[in-house]
Amino acid sequence: MHYDRNGLRIGLDHPNGDFSFLSHAHSDHTSGIKKQKNIIASRETLALADIPTEPYSHPAARMIDAGHILGSRQLVIESDGEKTVYTGDISLKPNVFGMSAKIEQCDRLIMEATYGDPAYHFPPLNEVRMQLERFVKANDSSNIVIGAYSLGKTQEVIKILNEAGVAPIVTEEAEFFCSVYESFGIPLERIVVGSEEAEEAMSKRFVAIVPMGKAKRYFASRLATAFNRKTLCAAATGWALNFSFDTDAAFPMSDHADFDDLVRYVEESGAKQVEFFCGDGSRVLKAVSAKSGAIINS
Repeated sequence: MHYDRNGLRIGLDHPNGDFSFLSHAHSDHTSGIKKQKNIIASRETLALADIPTEPYSHPAARMIDAGHILGSRQLVIESDGEKTVYTGDISLKPNVFGMSAKIEQCDRLIMEATYGDPAYHFPPLNEVRMQLERFVKANDSSNIVIGAYSLGKTQEVIKILNEAGVAPIVTEEAEFFCSVYESFGIPLERIVVGSEEAEEAMSKRFVAIVPMGKAKRYFASRLATAFNRKTLCAAATGWALNFSFDTDAAFPMSDHADFDDLVRYVEESGAKQVEFFCGDGSRVLKAVSAKSGAIINS
């Protein structure tokens, strides 16, 4: 995706342009971006993406918080009297670290719509947090594996488990991201798989965070056999709100805006031109129109 206006071409989570904007460090946004020499991004995002460069700046562009993961940002572009906002992935509700997106008034809005379906109304984070804590505490004689994406969701789950008195075992990939979080002042107590500490921890009941593809009953069954201890599995993802998983529990924990938040952003931004990516936003615009009568071009 690109921003093109008055001879200025910006790659939006895309490597091609006069310069590129990298909204955050998830791999579906970083693809190919390392070949771009000039990258507007937060220092946290560059560290998480393992891009050894200094952030680029341009007088027509500035960043604001996106609330998605550590370092995630939106891009505000002001050119020839028009203000455009590219959201990247956003979350308006504060996550466990207190990160949340800012809503910027603009003329043109380029917005994610991952959950642009009215069926997605996420429960309050504290409610989901308590569900996860209760599951872990109620099964304190069983091993537990929790499926979560290595960047973003894993760190949130660690924070929740830490506050419940649990230091989970994490993969080496997740450990890299955790170490970056800590370098930016976010402490996370965890144990890295394969270490002597992990071997000791796994001699007793343990809780581990694994990639989503491993969060299945067959994997839990294999661990139960290997450790001779009952093993349960769970998943932490926003998709758990309306989809079933092959797990013993699933927690609808999302770092994206739900349908109501997408509607709220469009309304409060005042944008008269709205484009969507990563989903269908047509029902978002219908909801905005029904509430305010605003005419929005898409």
